[in-house]
Amino acid sequence: MYLKKCAGKKMTAALICTATLASLTALPMQAAAADDAAYIFRDSFDSGDCGWSGRGGCTVRTNGDMPYADNAALYVSGRSDTWHGPEKSLSSVCQAGQTYSFSVCVEYETGPESVTFQLSLTYKDASGKETYEHLAKADASSGSYIQLANAEYTIPSDATDPVLYVETISGSTAFYIDEAICAPAGTVIEGPKAVSFTLGDVDYDGAVTAADLSLAKCYFGKDFPNKKMLKAADVNQNGSVTEDDIRWYVQYLTGQTAEYPEKVAPPEPPVQPFDYDPNLQYHPFDTRTYLSQSGHPGKVIKESYEGPKGQNNLYVYLPPDYDESKKYNIFYLLHGGSENENTLFHQNDTMMQNIFDHMIENGDMEPMIVVTPTWNQTGAEGFWQEYRERVVPFVEGKYSTYAETTDQAGLQASRMHRAYGGFSMGAVSTWAVITHCLDITGYFMPLSGDEWENTNSAYDKAKKVADAVDKSGLQKDEYYIFCATGSDDIAYPNLNPQVQEMKKMSQFVYTSDLSQGNFYFLVAQGKQHAWSEVRHYVYDILPYFFHEKQN
Repeated sequence: MYLKKCAGKKMTAALICTATLASLTALPMQAAAADDAAYIFRDSFDSGDCGWSGRGGCTVRTNGDMPYADNAALYVSGRSDTWHGPEKSLSSVCQAGQTYSFSVCVEYETGPESVTFQLSLTYKDASGKETYEHLAKADASSGSYIQLANAEYTIPSDATDPVLYVETISGSTAFYIDEAICAPAGTVIEGPKAVSFTLGDVDYDGAVTAADLSLAKCYFGKDFPNKKMLKAADVNQNGSVTEDDIRWYVQYLTGQTAEYPEKVAPPEPPVQPFDYDPNLQYHPFDTRTYLSQSGHPGKVIKESYEGPKGQNNLYVYLPPDYDESKKYNIFYLLHGGSENENTLFHQNDTMMQNIFDHMIENGDMEPMIVVTPTWNQTGAEGFWQEYRERVVPFVEGKYSTYAETTDQAGLQASRMHRAYGGFSMGAVSTWAVITHCLDITGYFMPLSGDEWENTNSAYDKAKKVADAVDKSGLQKDEYYIFCATGSDDIAYPNLNPQVQEMKKMSQFVYTSDLSQGNFYFLVAQGKQHAWSEVRHYVYDILPYFFHEKQN
């Protein structure tokens, strides 16, 4: 590198910074050809996705945080399986029976200590069968690009619709790709070699030198060109480069210390109080916007698990840019009578995934996971046990929530990040979950349905819920029940008397300001018993969840 040749010469910090940054962003050139004219394609992602899309429904978008070369890379997120990743059709650029050289640079930031990436090709053979071949494989460490390359790969002569893609051998971590190149056969395309991430090595040359100190000083108090450099310069790992990091560099380079500083936890972002309306009224969303498909959608995944009467299914909504290294609040939302787990994401009068996408995009709520199970194997009143023993451990053992473990202790510790709700018979199941699962669930949304385990008077229904609260030993700011229905809904004559009795009981403080109370009833005038109405209640209520007792 240029700085190595200049050892012993006096250079200003600005000059060193400029020279080093130039070396970091210099394009890696191929050995057999000196310019882009020798490539069939070279995708650097500086001006778009270059024809790459998300395989398996994952999301791809250009991003300037972690480029390997030039100014941008393609960020791949929302993966839920190993084969989900970026893909590009080769139909218009490559011919069956011909040999080519392929190379793609790959990097990931968070997740396991190492990830094995694979460059693969799928195509249809002569019989029309989907066929898969693997071109290259390499192990990567967090924070460092590696190259997937094969200089002599022949596309089978009977192949049609060839598609190049990047996948992982295991896991579903988000990652970046850059410098995706196809060249004539035999072209050796130079790329990054696997290197271990080293704190302090801002220019990633394998050693901590004065050049790294100069880069740290250069961007001190400013935005680093990318997260990769910031991660290396932040030697005390508190999330930013401070005077303590600069001081360590000076002491390390002058021999005063040979040890890294103690890791400093990044400061917790200040929590802004949520702006509750203490008397929330029904406000429907704009159907023209919220029911349309988002330009940056989340993902709905079908899952199967062992239910009490054999295999059972559910759907999991993952928010846009779902990242398994982050923790997400989770909402279990149940269907009504004569419906099933398909209802909420696959019917025209629901399409809840579009609503959630727009709510997140417009800042109505934070990204969260939404699960739609079915109570059809057990009945609505009895589903609480399947929810507790099978559904929650299965879902939260696979997806990233606040549950550190899925045993009783782990679910109890994360209860204020878990909500349960449902429509009609789904509301019946919600009241049953309140009476049996308060210890693992903090927020509840019964919609157009009353308590059914006790079929006597409205007072008896309310008292059953109050007794469950007393038995749980929870304080009034440790459980929240937010009901809703329409004034013309068939459920209103049963739900309203129960709510009025609950208002009289000391366990429930009536207000929609959940910082001051724990119980509320939203009534939509003139609305009836249908998902086309009820989905607006979810839109109104869900943003009020998960603000209390976050810690």
